[in-house]
Amino acid sequence: MSKYITPKVDMTELLFVSEEVSDIKCGKCKKPMFYTIYYKDKDSVDFLVCKDCNIHMQRVLEEE
Repeated sequence: MSKYITPKVDMTELLFVSEEVSDIKCGKCKKPMFYTIYYKDKDSVDFLVCKDCNIHMQRVLEEE
């Protein structure tokens, strides 16, 4: 299972890979958020991003 948290990584150190509109809406402006993927040190880092509000939420996996 995954959840979204305040980013634990520095966004400026990441290489942008792709972006697509998600079904999730921003809690602040109610516009659709973007699902973005970045890359660093052979690992991908996923985010939900609201470009209007400048909100970034990092996806982390939880073990059950």
